[in-house]
Amino acid sequence: MSRGPSSSPLPPTLAERIRFLREKRYMTPALLAQKAQVPVSMVEDLEAGIERFLAPAVRQRIARVLQVRPSQIEEVEKPPEAESVETPMLQRKGLNLRDEILQDPDAPHLCPSCGAPLAIRVFERRDLQDRPLLVIKCNCTRCLFRMTDD
Repeated sequence: MSRGPSSSPLPPTLAERIRFLREKRYMTPALLAQKAQVPVSMVEDLEAGIERFLAPAVRQRIARVLQVRPSQIEEVEKPPEAESVETPMLQRKGLNLRDEILQDPDAPHLCPSCGAPLAIRVFERRDLQDRPLLVIKCNCTRCLFRMTDD
């Protein structure tokens, strides 16, 4: 029996895999972000399941720091959704959902597509004139629905 990487399977989702590999190397999210030259918020969003797809250059840097092949990260990524017939309806619902989230970010919010709970992150950024902007990132815990202000 071999003791190579295949003897201990990696977690099946991008969020779990990034967290598993980071913790295996005794790194904090901040250290991974620093070494991979990405924002800490990106690592947090990856591990929360909010971000589920990486640009190739980012994937290569994170893989290098985590000491794995980029393909081991790419195989669990979810590519951005293609336009579908439902997309305009979901975008309309997303605008209402955004307002609901801003009114009460701690309340449980449900996916407009499948009704499952949403993973939500609300944070403040600054624009070029240093004015505060509230930014929302959320994704469904079950289906591929996601909404971002970016």
